[in-house]
Amino acid sequence: MSGDSHIIEPVDLFKTRLPKLLRERALREEEFTLEEPIVEGGHTEFKKLHTIGYDGWTISKYRQFGGETPDGEPEHIIRDMNLDGVDASVIFPNLSLFVLFTDDHELSMAHARVWNDYIVERFLPYKDRLRPTAAIPMTDIPEAVAEIERCARLGLGAILIPETPPVPYASRLYDPVWAAAQANGMPVFIHVATGGVKTKEDTSETAMTVRSMMTAVNTGKGQLTDDMVSGRLQQSAAGFANPQRIIADLVGGGVCERYPNLHFNLIEFSAGWLVSYVTPPPAEAGGFSLRWVGVATDQPGP
Repeated sequence: MSGDSHIIEPVDLFKTRLPKLLRERALREEEFTLEEPIVEGGHTEFKKLHTIGYDGWTISKYRQFGGETPDGEPEHIIRDMNLDGVDASVIFPNLSLFVLFTDDHELSMAHARVWNDYIVERFLPYKDRLRPTAAIPMTDIPEAVAEIERCARLGLGAILIPETPPVPYASRLYDPVWAAAQANGMPVFIHVATGGVKTKEDTSETAMTVRSMMTAVNTGKGQLTDDMVSGRLQQSAAGFANPQRIIADLVGGGVCERYPNLHFNLIEFSAGWLVSYVTPPPAEAGGFSLRWVGVATDQPGP
């Protein structure tokens, strides 16, 4: 089973489906081809991303060597799963992760509804093998609850919320969201590098998720230096604080106790830190027990 797969969205998905008043702000991709590769043997087909915080970010369109080109079609995803011996896959957005969880609720929720409708119509017929997650912005709790209930009625079976929420997950502000997810049997997934994207024109500070992503990208450019390697190791170690904070908020805030049938999953946060983190302190120090479903990692290991 794969706990962390991503759908390649149609490049014009949001530009064509958002409410007309929001289409100028829609996440979109621009595909282009170079006559010659930048480096010998390199790619010539690229996508340029247009969205808040990542505008102009350009990536190679195809990354694999040989085989069929990935295109996001469910039939082809299952074809590749069969080749790899994967029985089932939990699926998340790809580049649209960058606009689903911003401080502009109207913009985020509009993108989320388009995404949720799209995965229902395109992927739900394959739910015996593919399980996409419904995006739920947390910037307006009543609307988040309404979207959870709408997605449950449509047949989706899990929700996706951001790593960086508007307020910490220990807050009881989120209780209606947890209650709705539990009532509808929808486990909660939290994917790395989501949330915290700022849209306000008067905000000079770049969102942490954007800064971290760009640092990781820039670190991979050019020749490795001692300082670069050291900095990347420090960044990796610092990144463990976020999943630990989320667990502390949900456990320490009593969420797991109040909603005993609700399960949480942390996706792509690595897992080397997990054993030491969940080792309970001695009983005389107020030890606790932890109920958790999983932490998905893209690193090999047991």
